[in-house]
Amino acid sequence: MIHWCYRIASLLFLFLLVACSSTAPRLDKMAPLPGNFTCRVAVLPFMGTGGYPRGAELFNKVFSTELVSAAAFQVVQEGDVLDLYRQLTIFPTQEPTLEQLKIIGSRLGVQLFIGGDVLRMVERRSGRQVVTELTVVLRLYDGRTGKLLWETYYKRRGKDYRAIMHFGRINTITGLARRMSKEIINLWLEQGMNQCSK
Repeated sequence: MIHWCYRIASLLFLFLLVACSSTAPRLDKMAPLPGNFTCRVAVLPFMGTGGYPRGAELFNKVFSTELVSAAAFQVVQEGDVLDLYRQLTIFPTQEPTLEQLKIIGSRLGVQLFIGGDVLRMVERRSGRQVVTELTVVLRLYDGRTGKLLWETYYKRRGKDYRAIMHFGRINTITGLARRMSKEIINLWLEQGMNQCSK
């Protein structure tokens, strides 16, 4: 009897350990951040290949909102970025060239850009549960040179946040995007983006 109780307790502990464990975003640094940079950043329109209608636009809005909420940055208005895209005849679904990035950076007065791709976005019902999954790659660029500085890859599912008895599970793609955005921004702050000058 004690043996079975010990075994059940061990399985429960293992289940909790797996359920509560989380993977962190993977950050690759190609170059250091510019020295003594300002906190003014611009979020470029994200590219979408994830098969979810307007998924890139949804993630862009959620990420921008979380970036503003972090209160560590002055985020350029989305409309100002899109106005420059129109002036330079760049479609929101295409990536700007290096020269276009330099022009956008000088006109907006930013030293950092954030761009990225939504590689996969899923929200579907499976029985009595909702399956959510999101895979993104975010890139940080130098606003003056257009040079790629950092790249962050992150893949999560709503059930990855499940604690015991399904509590904590994220059942909407917006909720998952919000949670992942916070985790990416927190990682960036820990890695030095909090050292900008006001």
